[in-house]
Amino acid sequence: NKVKYLKQTSAVLQRDFGGDIPNSVEGLVRLPGVGPKMAHLAMDIAWNQVSGIGVDTHVHRISNRLGWFRRPTKNPEETRKALEEWLPRELWSEINWLLVGFGQQ
Repeated sequence: NKVKYLKQTSAVLQRDFGGDIPNSVEGLVRLPGVGPKMAHLAMDIAWNQVSGIGVDTHVHRISNRLGWFRRPTKNPEETRKALEEWLPRELWSEINWLLVGFGQQ
């Protein structure tokens, strides 16, 4: 699967981005195997631009267990949107690393 993604990604990068890596969430999610979580994390790490919260299963599970939402969210993308509604933007970069580390313990 990863080899397939790498080959496909190489073709997309050459064809659509002139061989460069896109520097937007919209561009990154066009790459095979890249979803919103990885796109937001890449924007933060590679370009120092906080575009959103990278929510994985750990962040999704812990956020719901802590009761941070009126209604439990059903998936990581729904959790991301709900977190971004109330969590101050200056904490978006940190929250993923804190909760993923906590969730893996």
